[in-house]
Amino acid sequence: MNRLKLLSFGACVLIICIFAAGCISPEVPVNTDNPVLTVTVEKAGIMIPANASMTYILPANPTTGYTWNVMESSGLNVTDEYKSTPVPEGWTGGGGYQYYTLTADKAGTYTFKTAYARSWETDTEPIYTMTQKLVFSEAENNDYAGDVMLSVLFDGTVNPKAGDVVKICTEGNPTTGYYWTAAPETGLTVLKDDYVTEGTSGMAGAGGTYVWYVTAEKAGTYSFKATCQRSGQEPSNLFFFDLTFV
Repeated sequence: MNRLKLLSFGACVLIICIFAAGCISPEVPVNTDNPVLTVTVEKAGIMIPANASMTYILPANPTTGYTWNVMESSGLNVTDEYKSTPVPEGWTGGGGYQYYTLTADKAGTYTFKTAYARSWETDTEPIYTMTQKLVFSEAENNDYAGDVMLSVLFDGTVNPKAGDVVKICTEGNPTTGYYWTAAPETGLTVLKDDYVTEGTSGMAGAGGTYVWYVTAEKAGTYSFKATCQRSGQEPSNLFFFDLTFV
């Protein structure tokens, strides 16, 4: 009997030690109410021909001295424009967004990188960087020439910290039979997904927004991909973009 009591006591101590050491931890609910970054994606079609374009939109405020500067764009044609956010009359320093419109002369895979820094702080790392892998297909005709076929808007902290929550949104309409499905790269975790109906409550066929909340446990750059398709059919639409956690 004494030996059994001793074994039971030892087992209890072992379990307590394992929990205390962090080897086993209970599920901790993740708060998705306040994501540090919201990424809104608009995409048309499967492939983007070289004569069409992609647009990446980043938060910016040149009144602080910080500006976005292209670091890598080999093979790409880059057009950039800063658009300020409207503010009440007399207000200054409201900030806005930097628009990068990208095209390519020929089909291929390209890298685009831009950094947010002060030009005179040459010994200081940029506070944000954005790196994207872009894929352009062969342009078979001029049907999409000049069209923006992908738009990715970053609103918030462009480089979230590991463990922070990022919200990703894209429009969709499941009443048509087409559904968006996420396929994030290993290391990027979908914490929650949702579909928010637009329009009057109860209105059929109005469409809405697909929403995913994601995070990464470790710093790094991860690809988020989503496809739109009917059950049993090939995808009719897809998009992917990269998120960099620090």
